[in-house]
Amino acid sequence: MEVALGLVFMILAVVAIRWTGKKFQKSIVKNLTAVVLGVIFGVLIFYLMKDGVYDEFKYYLKSVSNVYIRSLKMMIVPIVFISVTTTIVSLDHRKSLGKKFSQVISFFVVSIVGASLLSYLLAMNFNFSDLVDIKTIQESSVSEHYAQRIDNIGTASFGKVVLGLTHNVPTSIFDAFSNNNVIGTLIVAILLGVSIRKLKTVDHKLDKVDGILDHVKNIVSQMTKFILALTPYGIFVLMTIAVAEKGPFIFGDFAKFIGVSYLGMLLIIVMHLIVNLWKGVNPKRYFMNVLPAMLTGFTTQSSGATLPVTISSLEKRNGVDSETANITGSLGTTMGMNACGAMWPTFMIVIGAGLTNALSGQLVFDLASVSTVMTIVLAVVISSFGIVGLPGTASFAAITAMTIMGFDAEVIGLVLTFVLSVDTLIDMGRTATNIFGVTSAATFISKHNKEWSHEVFQQEN
Repeated sequence: MEVALGLVFMILAVVAIRWTGKKFQKSIVKNLTAVVLGVIFGVLIFYLMKDGVYDEFKYYLKSVSNVYIRSLKMMIVPIVFISVTTTIVSLDHRKSLGKKFSQVISFFVVSIVGASLLSYLLAMNFNFSDLVDIKTIQESSVSEHYAQRIDNIGTASFGKVVLGLTHNVPTSIFDAFSNNNVIGTLIVAILLGVSIRKLKTVDHKLDKVDGILDHVKNIVSQMTKFILALTPYGIFVLMTIAVAEKGPFIFGDFAKFIGVSYLGMLLIIVMHLIVNLWKGVNPKRYFMNVLPAMLTGFTTQSSGATLPVTISSLEKRNGVDSETANITGSLGTTMGMNACGAMWPTFMIVIGAGLTNALSGQLVFDLASVSTVMTIVLAVVISSFGIVGLPGTASFAAITAMTIMGFDAEVIGLVLTFVLSVDTLIDMGRTATNIFGVTSAATFISKHNKEWSHEVFQQEN
């Protein structure tokens, strides 16, 4: 009976979301409605539905969320491949392809440094080095999955980290496609695009390839539109599951750590707003234009799965040219993540440094020294490259950064034990912040190159 009532509520929620969409004609209204209904439904399930009944009902919720997330992931490879290939082939020959990529990567590195320094100041101001009481934490409580990860990289050196990054180079084209290897797909797309571009200079018959690629890109875009129509319903179900698991208590666990984490994300967002304000971009309009992508990232916890929404928001709402949107969006699923790749590792390094000092009884890491801060930032920048844009990878980036810093596996385990219980909740905000950083890079570069459309930016959505 309770399962049937739950299904009825789901149907009513779908009707309500559709009604708000038709009445207000704005996707943001549908998405916010989905968030509110998801929180309400999740709280009702937590308090009124018995555990055994919820275990059964969760299959229905998971079925909807799986369709949404898997559909988004299905489009990652075709979007990255055709977008990057088309972009390279169609680039004006007077422009340097290397310049476009170097601009994106340079922006990512600078933003990672800025986000890491902001996070360091926050962590020091709120005494994160004393946050974990080693008397109440046991390393044995670290999950087997993370413990194995720690063992694997416990003896890692900088050389091993570099070697690990090379594993993204595909051994075959189909291997890159079938495993959703974004970096591998990027490599294949770049090679194909550059090859076609080179051959076109000696064989003009290949000019016809431009038209074929444009048609394929239009087909992929139409497929993406069909899937994006599911976004409000995916948000509703994912938010329901998140709240139903822990109830309202999900917003109260480890209040200080969660609060400071979200404060850090807010400061990172403000940092990017200021950077683009310097270029003359209206911060309020800009934020509202990319909010759908941020909300999708918040609920899916996946920059990769949100890629179609991110690119769509950049091109059709924020006025970014297609070339910059696709290159920046694609690269942004594996690098330049300001929250997962900068804030999170920095926080965990400061916590780990405090634990190391406490366990050893001496000042092993002087967090107040300039050299230590520079080392932290360098470790964070290195570990921020090659992150997969899927849920839960921030801890892997942090482990890599802590290993570069020279932390023992025991300390890494203690830090993970503290943060894992609230990782999912924080990962929601981290992903949204990552996506905002990507949109900031795309908007800044497009504006800088005078390829930004003010008309598209100002239009009502």
